[in-house]
Amino acid sequence: MDSISLLPDDFLLRILSLLPTKDVLNTSVLSKRWRYLWKLVPKLQYSLIDKNADHGTFVRFVDRSLLLSMAPVLESLHLKLGRQCSEVDIGFWVRIAVEKGLCELDFDYEHYKTEPCRLPQSLFTCGTLTVLKLKNVSLKDVQFPVCFKLLKTLHLEYVIFLDKETPQKLLSSCPILEVFDLTRDDDDVDNVMSFSVMVPSLQRFIYCGGSGAELVMNTPSLKYLKLSGCGYECMIGNLPEIVEAHVEVACSTDDILTSLASVKRLLLCLPTEPELPTGTIFHQLEHLEFCSCCTEWDILMFMLKHSPKLRSLKLNEVSVPF
Repeated sequence: MDSISLLPDDFLLRILSLLPTKDVLNTSVLSKRWRYLWKLVPKLQYSLIDKNADHGTFVRFVDRSLLLSMAPVLESLHLKLGRQCSEVDIGFWVRIAVEKGLCELDFDYEHYKTEPCRLPQSLFTCGTLTVLKLKNVSLKDVQFPVCFKLLKTLHLEYVIFLDKETPQKLLSSCPILEVFDLTRDDDDVDNVMSFSVMVPSLQRFIYCGGSGAELVMNTPSLKYLKLSGCGYECMIGNLPEIVEAHVEVACSTDDILTSLASVKRLLLCLPTEPELPTGTIFHQLEHLEFCSCCTEWDILMFMLKHSPKLRSLKLNEVSVPF
């Protein structure tokens, strides 16, 4: 018997959890020691984005490995799929995972502009989920209320909503949410142009938005903020716990900077000269990274003047005003 096979099951399962599931199953032919070990792997990864791949073989493989999984807890399911995978198959896999106590779902659906993918309702009442990452799916048919009582991390990338109330309802169903990542662009077809993020428990928020949107925030526990994109309006409440912020937007930033008065690390990237905030002093700011295409340096001078604890300054892509 080889030395790896002599390792304890827990150690081997940690190694196997790092591999795509198709490679995990291949280990079952190595020896008797490995024959059934794959059934206990708590993390499953499946990928089918090659349109020339054998779809039928892939579906049967996922069906078999999911149904035969005997892991005490299904820690994570990662699905990266193309449009050749039907909603019927996807729905079946997600429902099976939910029944097995799924903790993390990372779902990436390619070619969403042809036909957005819808996920089964059972996912939105999964009481064991702690991490949910969705890319290129439709949430138009989700029935509310939903329940994510243990969810701490939520990533929504190019997700289609029914209306502006849908993301609000979704967030209100996550009482202990700590991380929220929302990515939008001008090609999103739902015409939802206003987002309200009212999450008292939120500690980390990343928003990359398209043009013309409005963002309203009330996140008093926030420690990390990243805003990027252009052409949207931001209304941010007080952020007394903020530690680090990256602001790369074209909207008016005076209110944003006022909300960031407690920040310690700040990246500020502005395509135009913003309005200066009134009466704001950055008492905690220690590290400032600044970039701007404008030739006026008023905002930089303001930041330097009102940051008594500043220790480091980094200038990127600045225009010299002479």
